[in-house]
Amino acid sequence: MRALPHVAGVSRAAAAAALALALVAVVAAAPADARSPRAVLAFLPAGGDDNPAPVLDRFQAREQLALGLLSATQSRYRPQQMILDISAGSRTSATVYDPNEPPELELVPGGDGSGFIFGWSPAVKRAKTALAEIEPGLLAELVPGRAAYAGLRGRKNIEAGAAADRDGDVASVSLGSSTTLVDRVRLLLARHRLVVVGLPTADKGDAALDGLLSDRRRDDLLIILQRPPRVRGPRLLPAAAVGVAGGNGALTADTTRLEGVVAAIDVPVTIWRSLGVKAPNGVKGQLIRAEGTRDAAALKTLEQRLRVVSGRRNPTLGALMFSWLMLALALGLIADRRGTRAALRIGGLAILWVPPLLLVTGALAPSRLVEVSIVVGGAFLLGALTDRLVRWPRGPLVPAAISVVAHAADLFFGSPLIVRSLLGVNPRSGVRFYGLGNELEATLVVLALVALGALLGGRERSRKAAGTFAGTGLVLGVFVGAGQLGADVGGVITVGAGAATATVLMLPGRLSRRTLAIAALVPVAALFGLAALDLLTGGNAHFTRTVLQAQSTGSLLDTVERRYTLAFNVLAKGVMPLITVTALLAAGYAIRHRERLYAPLGGSPSWRAALIGGLTASVVGALSNDSGPVLLAFGVFVLACVTAYIRGDPKLGLEP
Repeated sequence: MRALPHVAGVSRAAAAAALALALVAVVAAAPADARSPRAVLAFLPAGGDDNPAPVLDRFQAREQLALGLLSATQSRYRPQQMILDISAGSRTSATVYDPNEPPELELVPGGDGSGFIFGWSPAVKRAKTALAEIEPGLLAELVPGRAAYAGLRGRKNIEAGAAADRDGDVASVSLGSSTTLVDRVRLLLARHRLVVVGLPTADKGDAALDGLLSDRRRDDLLIILQRPPRVRGPRLLPAAAVGVAGGNGALTADTTRLEGVVAAIDVPVTIWRSLGVKAPNGVKGQLIRAEGTRDAAALKTLEQRLRVVSGRRNPTLGALMFSWLMLALALGLIADRRGTRAALRIGGLAILWVPPLLLVTGALAPSRLVEVSIVVGGAFLLGALTDRLVRWPRGPLVPAAISVVAHAADLFFGSPLIVRSLLGVNPRSGVRFYGLGNELEATLVVLALVALGALLGGRERSRKAAGTFAGTGLVLGVFVGAGQLGADVGGVITVGAGAATATVLMLPGRLSRRTLAIAALVPVAALFGLAALDLLTGGNAHFTRTVLQAQSTGSLLDTVERRYTLAFNVLAKGVMPLITVTALLAAGYAIRHRERLYAPLGGSPSWRAALIGGLTASVVGALSNDSGPVLLAFGVFVLACVTAYIRGDPKLGLEP
């Protein structure tokens, strides 16, 4: 550098000091945004194809992007609901809103370069009916300087709703052609720390995405989601990001704990964290990170499997019941009552073998015909082998114990097979992403108690036998409810009620009021135990976030009211009223005729404890879960299959 000259008697040192002060002044006068991290939330259209594979392939081609699938909404999918959920950072089932359907959203540009979202006021009014802390527009509201939107002229630009504040206003709007989009985003980022972008389709969309990636600074966050399609039905949409913790692996978050899957409500939390904004306590979304392997093919396989899970449940159940009926008719014709009793035993055992077989088919992900064949053929083959090799009435011990242990082991490893099982949770619905669904919750509790009833056989009541039921209930409750495993609060109540009932019935002597009172308090104590375990292990489960950290008694009451509203909606849906009535009638019949139905057991205390405990778990589970009737139906169904096995006693003739 050339030496500084003396100017008008000013020394070189003084001149250098003056220059340094000038540079400091220039830097201080620069916009804060020039030094602060920024975030871009872009929406890429799929080109009219509902198949996520092409979008994932486009993301895969850009190596700097972490890849994932996005749970768009909870329960019913609507594109405008996805945008509203992103803007709020929280969501709930569409069935608790009034009205259920969200309003149409459309960006209306203003004359001053800003804009507003038409339909926003009805959306805010509707959100207040949801019995949950949901504030549309919270994402942009908390960003300093609010958010901007850059999109294409001639579209509704529904994704601009993610840039709207609580009043539905968008601070800056830039609409134009696809060729100027990246330049317009660059100008908006000079004035706003968050810009939402509506990308064009096909090659123009790829070119614009590459432009955004090229312009990105090191500390900037870029999240790209598939633009919500105008279709119906639950879905997972392709997602990608650069700038999240963990690099360019598979996207995940504590909301889902499923590698490669995040929820729409996780997006605002991640943006806030990137911009240095603290997320409000009431927000349910969690921070998105990248971990594991970046693999678009694995994401496609997962999405394809989850897409068919719900549609295969009823055909598989129908095939099982039809096969059982055909078996009963065939063996009845061949061996009369002896054959019919064998069909009752084999069929009852076959149903108990179904849950572990569904883990197998979940891992294999076969075609529909192959899956149904494996489940039905495998269940009846294993049922026949179990009946042949295990002396009656201990047969249920084998499939029940294997089922409980297999599912517990899968929970320990993050429930990768349960997620893919026909009886497992389905992340496409956005309700639960790991752990146990309501169907398995009711089924496994009954199976665990039945396994103990068969194991203890004809043993008399004793403290040791009671301790066996209590200990098993404790272990199962930990697997079902712990935040790091099943994270199912309702499941803890269900397990606690069933295990406590069975334990009390196995205690020697007469039942006292004190014993009954303690048994009634067990589910409550189990919840406190779950809370302590969750806090100690850092489980960060839904129970901790929504109940223990509730901001007020009112919000806690809203949670309870919302759960019962959801349960009633399930009860009133489709054929569920008929199924519920049938389950109640079956349970009532079994109670009234218990002496005759279970006479083959010879009054076994352990079987009595298991059956009554299983029924108690089903009823209490139905009363404490947001899918109440489902638990009752599945619990009673499993008990009915066990009853069929018991009535198949090979030593007795069938009674009229």
